[in-house]
Amino acid sequence: MAFVVLGAWLLTASLGLYLFTIWLRHGGLRQRSAGITRLPVWLIMGHVGLAVAGLLAWSFYLFAHARASAWAACGVVLVVASFGAMMLFRWLPSPGRHAQGGHKTPERHFPVTGVVAHGVCAAATVLLVVAVASRSA
Repeated sequence: MAFVVLGAWLLTASLGLYLFTIWLRHGGLRQRSAGITRLPVWLIMGHVGLAVAGLLAWSFYLFAHARASAWAACGVVLVVASFGAMMLFRWLPSPGRHAQGGHKTPERHFPVTGVVAHGVCAAATVLLVVAVASRSA
């Protein structure tokens, strides 16, 4: 079951990488001033960095059989999921100040299907990580 989690995590990461490259290609890192983007650089980079750290912790659990690493991955994936939820709610269209003007922010280029697929895979990954980590206790 732990390897199923790894597969789900890698699928989620590949979908996230797809969205991240779209964001980068449309100038995501160049959007530094407030009000230009709904997704600040710190939020995206924190989400990506912590997701990679959690994946490394899970891999360590798989290959070294360290239960503490499974729990670390569990804690990290919950923080990553909260960052992801924050980004989702900021990405959804709203009539706020970010919606004004003709400028299309980098995250406006995300395909809805890509965001939904990443979110569904991420939710499954979180549930699987928690289930396997709690079973290994």
